[in-house]
Amino acid sequence: MTIRRLELQYFVNKMSLNYEKTPVSWTNAELIPNKDDTMNLKLWEDDVEPEQISETWKRLEEKAESFRTALRYRGDHTVRMLSFGFVAYYFDEKEFFLNNEQEIADAVDILRGRRGQYKEPFMAPIPLFCDIRRKPEEIIVSLPHTMPSLPPNLHWLADTLVAAEELNKYPDLVMKLAYLVLEEIENEPLNYFRYTRNFVSHPICSDNHVITFVEAELPSARVDGGVQFRRNEKDHIAFVARYAYPALQRAKELFNEKVRAEGGFGVD
Repeated sequence: MTIRRLELQYFVNKMSLNYEKTPVSWTNAELIPNKDDTMNLKLWEDDVEPEQISETWKRLEEKAESFRTALRYRGDHTVRMLSFGFVAYYFDEKEFFLNNEQEIADAVDILRGRRGQYKEPFMAPIPLFCDIRRKPEEIIVSLPHTMPSLPPNLHWLADTLVAAEELNKYPDLVMKLAYLVLEEIENEPLNYFRYTRNFVSHPICSDNHVITFVEAELPSARVDGGVQFRRNEKDHIAFVARYAYPALQRAKELFNEKVRAEGGFGVD
């Protein structure tokens, strides 16, 4: 039987969610739980010729990053993934554990008969990881039947939304971040989202539309030259929160639709 497999592994830890303690298998991927609330992620591709090792390695790294970003967006904001630092390549009965481009080139030469086998075999290094576990939440989370993933061009939007959730005690910052996503995805975000974003984004906002909008609900924001947001005043915070959190929810809904439209999976 002909085997041409490239395999990449990651150590997954520092999770803030409590996942089911059973292995999960996806297409060319497997997530294996450990006894200490960590997991190992294994990714692979078959039918990889020696000359395709580098490009396949890069593609698997991108797949791993897509998975990590999807987990963070799903609510696991603290998750970390540490690469084992090498790839395993299986060519028929031969095994190679490769760390860099030079070792890949050497392996290609050996497999194509351009040079003999090294005296020192390509042995698997022993990965060293710091113990940076944390106690996950008690609620048990299951993972979908298809591997969670986000298209690479959408990673920055996912990271922006995660940052907005992590800053949820500051509605003005939530508003700014949520609007970045709305502006990217939606042709014309709703006026009250735009006006609120402008209100919190300037020391004094002099836009007449914003002044009229803010003054109607928050007369105390009026100052010479326009309206001014003051984070240390509760009524200002309450006013901004009234629009910031719906803006974030709207941004997430649009983002989820965009992910699905571009072939991503497992974000909602």
